[in-house]
Amino acid sequence: MFVCYANTSRSAMAEAIFKEMVGDDVEVSSSGIMARTGKKSSDLTVEVCRSHGIDLSDHTATNFRSSDIGEMDLVLTLEEFYTEKVRIYYPDLEICTIKQFIGEYPPDIGDPVGGDFKVYDACFCEIYRCLEKVKAVLVEKSLIQ
Repeated sequence: MFVCYANTSRSAMAEAIFKEMVGDDVEVSSSGIMARTGKKSSDLTVEVCRSHGIDLSDHTATNFRSSDIGEMDLVLTLEEFYTEKVRIYYPDLEICTIKQFIGEYPPDIGDPVGGDFKVYDACFCEIYRCLEKVKAVLVEKSLIQ
């Protein structure tokens, strides 16, 4: 599961990107620590994803407290602050930022909210690049194919 603030931009992108990378063999989801369950992804998020061949128009946000996060094998957040927030409720989860998981620092992937298409696209590309490495680590550990 990928976790960010509202689950309308970064974690939604991460979920969609990773689903494209791993297919149906891996359960992939996302949520937000302050998400309003049912809220649609931002227009720029949908537009940027569409420009990369991913349809995010049907995504709706899920608050992490009403998700199945407790059943996840791995939780990757977009910012270290979210890791700490989730850990308060789920101390036994394997949880870290995407960048910490792949050994990159600083650990956060910045929030594009308030930016233009170019800012959202840069965020998408950074998430994509990092998730390629996440997939490689999971394959190397024989956790996915």
